[in-house]
Amino acid sequence: MRTEKAGVSFLLDNFGDDPGSQEVKFTEKNTDGSFNPGTTNEEVIQMLIDRFYFLQGSNWSSENATVILMLKSIRKLLGKRLSKKIGKVKKYNEFIAKDSDTNNS
Repeated sequence: MRTEKAGVSFLLDNFGDDPGSQEVKFTEKNTDGSFNPGTTNEEVIQMLIDRFYFLQGSNWSSENATVILMLKSIRKLLGKRLSKKIGKVKKYNEFIAKDSDTNNS
């Protein structure tokens, strides 16, 4: 794995003798509030859950079962984190709207 842009863009080496790589790029918030295209942590975790279910169906192991449970816990925690972030944004927007109303009065 090589980091192209810290926390945002990564090149993952292909398996085996294949010299190629695949880019994983996360969405990134701009200073104006817009977002650059990319995936999310939640999508990557869901992909890994799907992958390990596939592997589990091909060759059951207790390790795969444990990984699936842990990834589901991570998904749940990321959901809580996202809910908190959304709540903070809503509170901030309400504060700004209220402050704007006060200043315009």
